[in-house]
Amino acid sequence: MIYKDEQAKFLKVTLNRFVLSLFICLAFVLPNMAFAAIDEATLNHAIDRAGLQRMLTQRMLKSYCQLGQDQFYIKPDEKLSDALTRYEQGLKFLEDFESVQGVKGSLDKINNIWPEYKVLITAKATKDNAPELVKLNEKLLSLSHRIVLDLETESGKELGKIVNISGRQRMLSQRIELFYLLRDWGFEDEFYANALAKSRKEFTEGLAYLNNYPENTEKVKQLLTKAEKSFNLFSHSLDDKNNAFLISLTVGQLLKYMNTATNLYSKM
Repeated sequence: MIYKDEQAKFLKVTLNRFVLSLFICLAFVLPNMAFAAIDEATLNHAIDRAGLQRMLTQRMLKSYCQLGQDQFYIKPDEKLSDALTRYEQGLKFLEDFESVQGVKGSLDKINNIWPEYKVLITAKATKDNAPELVKLNEKLLSLSHRIVLDLETESGKELGKIVNISGRQRMLSQRIELFYLLRDWGFEDEFYANALAKSRKEFTEGLAYLNNYPENTEKVKQLLTKAEKSFNLFSHSLDDKNNAFLISLTVGQLLKYMNTATNLYSKM
């Protein structure tokens, strides 16, 4: 009887030690397993979606400027509402990638800025509020871009960089139009002028980089060619005032080309 009690006690102690060891092991292994589960295809999709956040920051403020300048024929109210919804959805999506170094910190900072930004961007569009919105918008853009770079670093692949650059072209298309509208609205100091000039230059450089990617498919090559033609079509219009309607139409096509190209890159 004593022997059986000791044997039972021994088995109980052994089982407890096994369970404890298993718990400790899982505590260290499971986070790493979850981290390792982010494969290249998933990361490329995340880079694409995170890159879209950059574009949406510019699209939101662009729509605000169109509202403030009574350009209702472009339906800026609908586009602003759509961009706001998609941006918030993107923030939720990116929470799944907080294990990637740097992503959680940037998301936390965005979430701190977002409430104030949302109040201003959804209020009646006025020229007086534009400068403060521009400042907040630049912070959102910078933090959104940081997330893309962190995901690209985690990927460590050339294709991840390509998805980033292609996605950035989407943002630049909206940024070019945004700063054109701001100039038309009377904001002509050095910061605004430099932002427009830099965006135009970076868009041209981005197209050249993508065109040199040796793995481009025929479909991607066609889209890049169309994007370049669209950009050249409206580029000269940026030097003159009162071309907002023409620029908006052309930028819309440019955005579609680059969005499709980025999606194709993310699935390679």
